Amino acid sequence: GKGLSKAQEDNLVPLVYVLQANSPQVNKRDPAYVQGAEAGDIWLRNAPEPIVGGDEGFYFQPCYFSKCFIEWVPRSEGGGFVARHHTMPPEARLTEDPQNPARKKFYMPSGNEIIETREHVGLVHIGDQRMPFVIPLTSTGHSFSRKWMFMMNAKQIDGADVPSFACVYKLKTVFKTNKAGDWYMLDVEDGDWVSDRDFEAGLQIHDAFASGRKQAEAPVAHVAEEDLPI
Repeated sequence: GKGLSKAQEDNLVPLVYVLQANSPQVNKRDPAYVQGAEAGDIWLRNAPEPIVGGDEGFYFQPCYFSKCFIEWVPRSEGGGFVARHHTMPPEARLTEDPQNPARKKFYMPSGNEIIETREHVGLVHIGDQRMPFVIPLTSTGHSFSRKWMFMMNAKQIDGADVPSFACVYKLKTVFKTNKAGDWYMLDVEDGDWVSDRDFEAGLQIHDAFASGRKQAEAPVAHVAEEDLPI
């Protein structure tokens, strides 16, 4: 361990994003553009090859799950991440969305928005590589998260539940549409058992997040939530 930092701020794990048509990462004129990115692709932030085609997908070994409440500066005020809360801040109030009266959102007295987020922590499997990532899910992503969790809970050996990191799953994106517009979201294919080596690696990631030694990095603006037809 010589030469390594164990400080939490030096052990932040990058996030996985599904790119939309209005994501800055797909706009060649935007400073946030990522080479080769298109709507429906999956962005593995900071990975050596960060863009994965949505139809191709990737294998993910889930290791840890948590819920949090992300505080954002509204886009109309410049946008940006403020804080990750473990519980809903008591001062947050459910209020009519000024951009869309049909919606209600939680707002802080400062005007910042609170978005409930489900975070799946795990290892991306690409060839022989195993890279830790966090998949944050909001809005309709919650339904995908619950579907995936149902799959995980169904995994048993001799009638006993197994840990989430005992299996690896294929994640892709699917195209959704309604009268308000179009968007992409994740979908999951049922998983296979992992090797003993990958099981041990998954256990290490689980324990690192459960203890707080590792945590997810601050999210970046990859799409305007209010622009999605959901």
